[in-house]
Amino acid sequence: MQKFKYLIHEELSGWKAFDIIWLVTVCVIITTVTLLTSNAEAFGLSHPTLSSGAVKACVVCSIVAAIIGVINVVLGGKGKLSNYFFGVVSACLMIYINMTVKNYGIMLVSVYNLIMQFVGFRAWSKNMNADTHEVKKIHMKEKERWIYAGILLAATFVLGFIMRKVGDSHPFIDAFITSAQVIAMILMVRMFAEQWWLWIVINIASIYLFLTSREVTLALALMYMVYFVNSIIMCVRWEREARENDNTLTTRSR
Repeated sequence: MQKFKYLIHEELSGWKAFDIIWLVTVCVIITTVTLLTSNAEAFGLSHPTLSSGAVKACVVCSIVAAIIGVINVVLGGKGKLSNYFFGVVSACLMIYINMTVKNYGIMLVSVYNLIMQFVGFRAWSKNMNADTHEVKKIHMKEKERWIYAGILLAATFVLGFIMRKVGDSHPFIDAFITSAQVIAMILMVRMFAEQWWLWIVINIASIYLFLTSREVTLALALMYMVYFVNSIIMCVRWEREARENDNTLTTRSR
């Protein structure tokens, strides 16, 4: 019970007015827009490969996943440990949705993301800043950046051809998002600020992907639009804090 109280205290500490306003605003916007566009008409939508029941389930799950996902990324951007609790729920919903609409690559990476929530929770819990109540942010070495970039390029092409063979709706876009998310999650667990540059590109690709998956995933397209704005904000914040930590580490090493 004491550990639980301490965790709650840590998660509620270090919030600025902007953080709270941003979280509440995006949740209200995405809920309102998706309800307006997916109200009575949404449940009459058709899809070339889905039954009406599957369409309804996708619409509902997309709305819920969008809200949970927004909370997850805002908390992650804040460096809060609780982001991993919401990440578990978000990953489960994304597995179901992408399996239904046949975005197999993102479905598989959602399984991977589910596992990484537990890995990330363990890693972050050991590296929390006692002053800010957030995880410590750092930068990668130049060599690591080139290694990860090479892996991403190779994985995208190989996985893209595989996805095309199995009938994926958008093989190479799906392959890029899948590969990039795998790498971005590793960077996130390792607390590297560079993850946010990658998330920016992932979010742009995801917006296109879900906008072309018909109305059943409109909520997810809106979610990734919010993710895109959030990733820019968090990229600026993490870069600033990582530079400060880099300077601290450099000073200590002298």
